Amino acid sequence: MAIELGKIREILDRPAVRIVLRVVIGTVFCLSALSKLVAIDQFELYVYSYGWLSLTASYMVARLCIGVELVVALMMWAGWYQRLTRLATLLMLVFFSLVLCYAALVGRDDSCQCFGQLVEMNPGESLLKNAVLIVIVLLFVPKGDRPRKRWGKAVALALGVLLLVVPFVVSIPDNWGFGPHRERFGEESLAEAVGEGGKLAQMGIGHERRMVAFVTPNCPYCKLAREKLGSMAKRHDIGEEKIVYVQPSDIGDSLFIAITYGARPLILLMDGREVKSTYHLRNVDEKEVSEFLGGEK
Repeated sequence: MAIELGKIREILDRPAVRIVLRVVIGTVFCLSALSKLVAIDQFELYVYSYGWLSLTASYMVARLCIGVELVVALMMWAGWYQRLTRLATLLMLVFFSLVLCYAALVGRDDSCQCFGQLVEMNPGESLLKNAVLIVIVLLFVPKGDRPRKRWGKAVALALGVLLLVVPFVVSIPDNWGFGPHRERFGEESLAEAVGEGGKLAQMGIGHERRMVAFVTPNCPYCKLAREKLGSMAKRHDIGEEKIVYVQPSDIGDSLFIAITYGARPLILLMDGREVKSTYHLRNVDEKEVSEFLGGEK
């Protein structure tokens, strides 16, 4: 048995095997980053759902995580700065694992978004994956030297900065790309709907402060809007009754289109019958919403 273990160890110590394992680790991080980037909206909301960061900060942190994963993948593949890469990889895995432990302790069993929407993993499954990666990194990623070429450091730095910037360019954060502006809507049709006997008035809209979100069942952006507004309401202790979702089936297709002009989601902050602010999915103002609807925090 000792001889067999010795042979196994000898095989694992071969440079080719170490290179293969390093490439595998880099590939895992690359897939993780790209799958998050493809489903960036869901990843942003997952970061925000913990209640530790504002919506704006969640946009930034989500993309920074993706950028760091891309940098780690590159360094693993290239074999550059392995001492630093090894340390960064371990710190990242430990940090993610602590977050997952917290999620498990508070009873969360939703997908951790480790691979975006590509592979759904609960906190327990993701913790197991992280543990395996930590063991591989500790045992098989050597403390290598820096690139020996004079230009190696400059190339590594340039590529690292480029990869950190990529997520911000490919998917511009909502607070960068979408400033506050008033969305178009059918004012006359809305006024009639919230007036006496109107269809929105029958839903309790037009008397108190409400957020009214016009959504459709099969619209992916409407689903994201529901998730975003739901997380925001939970974060700021906004009562469920203060956010009203209106679908075509509630008021009829013709009235729905007359109010929204066919754009959805259309989100209105209404003080009684008066519209104070309007949003779409990307430009919801967290601070304005929380203050308007009387939430705290």
